[in-house]
Amino acid sequence: MSESKNIQELLKQGIEAARAGQKAEARKFFEQAVDLDDQNEKSWMWLASVMDTDEEKRLCLSNVLLLNPLNERAQKAMAQLDAKSMQSNAGKEIIPGVSRRQLMLFGGGGGVVIVLLLVVFLSIQGNRNAAVVAEQQNAQATVDAATAVVAAAFTEIANATATQIAAITPTPSMTPTSPRPSLPPEFTATPSPTPTEAAAVLPPPNGVGGRLITWSGRDVGRTGFLPIVIYQISSGQSVPLPDTQGRNPDALPDGGRVVYTRYFPVTFDYGLEQINTNGTDATILSNGQPVIKAQQPRYCATTNWVVFVALPTGRQIDFNQQQPPYQVFLFNLDTNQVLRLTNDEIGYSEPAFSPDCSKIAVVRNDAASLSIGADIVLIDPTSMVQTAVTNDLDAFTESSPRWSPDGTTLIYAAAPKNDPANHDIVTRPLSDSATPLVVVRQAADDILPVFSPDGRFIAYSSNRNGFWDIYILETATGMTYQLTNTEDEDYPGAWVN
Repeated sequence: MSESKNIQELLKQGIEAARAGQKAEARKFFEQAVDLDDQNEKSWMWLASVMDTDEEKRLCLSNVLLLNPLNERAQKAMAQLDAKSMQSNAGKEIIPGVSRRQLMLFGGGGGVVIVLLLVVFLSIQGNRNAAVVAEQQNAQATVDAATAVVAAAFTEIANATATQIAAITPTPSMTPTSPRPSLPPEFTATPSPTPTEAAAVLPPPNGVGGRLITWSGRDVGRTGFLPIVIYQISSGQSVPLPDTQGRNPDALPDGGRVVYTRYFPVTFDYGLEQINTNGTDATILSNGQPVIKAQQPRYCATTNWVVFVALPTGRQIDFNQQQPPYQVFLFNLDTNQVLRLTNDEIGYSEPAFSPDCSKIAVVRNDAASLSIGADIVLIDPTSMVQTAVTNDLDAFTESSPRWSPDGTTLIYAAAPKNDPANHDIVTRPLSDSATPLVVVRQAADDILPVFSPDGRFIAYSSNRNGFWDIYILETATGMTYQLTNTEDEDYPGAWVN
């Protein structure tokens, strides 16, 4: 029996044992599978599901995210572990007299406050040598000033939290919609053969204008977050934004401001941050808001709104729940108010405003129902009514919907049920008579498509050469160019002029 077939047989036996409740037996099969191939993402994911301790689960999930940082199930499972860890450690003192719960009251953006507290603590506990009395006096002055800043920050954030909770608009239950409309049949994806060697390196996109906002680099800490990087497409030159670790960036149409999911290493949490493209004026948007795990932000091009998904504050997270019910929220950049658009037990991900902001495309996954599967729906932010775009349930898994500049077409990635790691790029006009078109089909995973501002090009990420690189497709000619060619991970977020 070949090694590949042996791994598949071990996985099959392990899955059967896991579903029968025989965790110890299942663990043996999955451990044998990863011993044979430690690059097998599916083996690590299943092994995480039968581990006894959170530490063991975290190790397995870290390996999954190392192999595929965009594995949503692993991301959500890791988020659940983080939340569970923070909850269990809430009462433990991180600094004498200050508990983790007190620090976490300030959300992901509490990193600044925590740093100030650490400055105070370390200053107080510093060198007490009598020979440096003068230095101590100076240090005490610094402590006093820092303490005042901390106290002011605590007061400001607490007031803001109370204001936002009072101001948030109660959301009615989701408006029932008519049965999903009869849509054109989905494309038929034929599993592609496994390539025997890396594909040829393609020419760079010389002469293609604009800038691509990406998250690119090496995930050394296995967090699933990378530096936010701006590429000049015509030259291939890249400039990382300073002190950023994040994912899913978006940019305003003028390219002057970027919003992204920010990783906070102090609290092992994440939230929303906005920053100028010159690296100045970084602002934590999720600070003091009645949400946790805020992520996947996208700007509205016509008003100062950001759409994102998050869990409501106080939501109990179940590690065994494969799809936590992330809800859709709007953030008003002018008033700092949050509006909740969905209020149900369904999980939502990767929302995106239409160019005129009259609709929001989002992936909807009713994992708790009998009709399980991820599909794309459109949400009217005024009426909150949802309209189906795809209706294939789990036959295909859609992800990352984005709009064409004229608002007539959606582009997204889709993978068949029998080959979940082989996404293709699909465009779907929103008229009733139109059919979807597969514009990128490779013997590889092709994900995260983004239109150029003029609609002539599509940027996406592919692992066809063994590493995640960014490619650019010219829609009129079918020509494909290669923007990056490194061992780093490169993912597009937004394309601006």
